Amino acid sequence: MDWKESYRARLREHLDPHGDIVPPWERFPDYERHTAGWRMGAGEDWMGLWSVFLDQLPPDPETRIAYLRRHPPAPINWADAVHDVLVPAERGDGGRDEEDDDEDDLVEVDRAVAAQRRAALLEQGLIASDVAFTTWLGQQNGVRWPWEGDPTPEDAARYGTRALWFWSRQIAELRKDRGWTPPAVPEGWRACAHALESGDAGPVDPRLGLLSLARLLCAGHVKAPWQLGLDLTDFADSFDNDMGYVDAFRLWGMAAFDDAQQLRRYLDATRMPPGWEAWIADQFLVD
Repeated sequence: MDWKESYRARLREHLDPHGDIVPPWERFPDYERHTAGWRMGAGEDWMGLWSVFLDQLPPDPETRIAYLRRHPPAPINWADAVHDVLVPAERGDGGRDEEDDDEDDLVEVDRAVAAQRRAALLEQGLIASDVAFTTWLGQQNGVRWPWEGDPTPEDAARYGTRALWFWSRQIAELRKDRGWTPPAVPEGWRACAHALESGDAGPVDPRLGLLSLARLLCAGHVKAPWQLGLDLTDFADSFDNDMGYVDAFRLWGMAAFDDAQQLRRYLDATRMPPGWEAWIADQFLVD
């Protein structure tokens, strides 16, 4: 039995009430587009099921658009996958002979084609800016507190960055109700108690990047390094657990931003100085 036969044998048990395998951006909205989670464990398994389901879906555009419309819009950085759902037989190279073309020209052509596709999918409502949080929020039954899965805020910020970000946004909305109060935090999360209760993260220690990021997320807002008086010399290009705040901010941004529009709204709101523009473009690869 090859891998596709194995997935076909299991397909029925995973179908939703419409008889669909839901798209991966709906099944795991707290997975970033290019996370390794799609290549191992539950994410890899779901991608296999989805691939087999799409193989069996009739290829006509009407059926495939109807399938996509039965589910939440995809984040913009899933535009290539949405296009492949709609046009399963299209060749990726458009029939060009790449040996006869300049590589840089091909890159520009590919970017232009991708931009045109994104624009068309946006107009159709099949992709949307900053939509993963809305999808995630609609799946929540109350609040799942991060210490239920992570013993320390540093662990949550390091290994569950996107989920912690979504939770932070959920809590920020709940905090608007003056009668809302969070539960007592366990001892391992004591450093975040005041931020969670008040919405004020207090002073940020730039040396304690992960803890500072977690406290800001508990408070409901992530400050940019330039808002804290930090500069590019504070960036160590580290993913180690003892990373400083600029590196932790990079980790968060990679998990938080699914499209250029969403990123630009944040940068405008935090009044990014021009000197950070190239660093942002290099670290946060969004379209």
